[in-house]
Amino acid sequence: MKKFLLFLMFIPLAAFVPHKFYVTNNIVEYNARTGIYEVTCKIFTDDLEKAVSPNGQVLHLGEANEDINANMYIFEYLQKHMKVQINSQPVSFKYIGKEVAPDLTHVYMEFQFPDPVNVISVEHDGWMEHFSDQKNIIDIRINGWNYTMILTKDLKKETKFR
Repeated sequence: MKKFLLFLMFIPLAAFVPHKFYVTNNIVEYNARTGIYEVTCKIFTDDLEKAVSPNGQVLHLGEANEDINANMYIFEYLQKHMKVQINSQPVSFKYIGKEVAPDLTHVYMEFQFPDPVNVISVEHDGWMEHFSDQKNIIDIRINGWNYTMILTKDLKKETKFR
């Protein structure tokens, strides 16, 4: 019985242990109704804050006292570390916003590209300067064409032909 009680006491403490894996899930999806490519980046909130904070300052993401420049820091970081090319043409992201939860933050961006997609290249080295085992998963969803890329420090860019 004592062991069981000790186990029950350990469970709440385990919630405060930093995660030991480093991954982002990024979705690039074409919205046929609007003609816009929607990008969603799902990032552990603590990793996001660590990477985008200038000089290590606390940004208080999702809190009432969030740094007024937090959105700018996030967008600048993603523009620097995530690049998409369609048919060998670079695309420009428009920052839409973010939703912050204690553990996970969703960052939303979009871009337009008028031509049919024949080839798509994604380069994403975000968070790799902080975490050597970082993995950035990219899910591509364009008009029924689905493909997943897993980018790492050894493979920071991948190109896929339709």
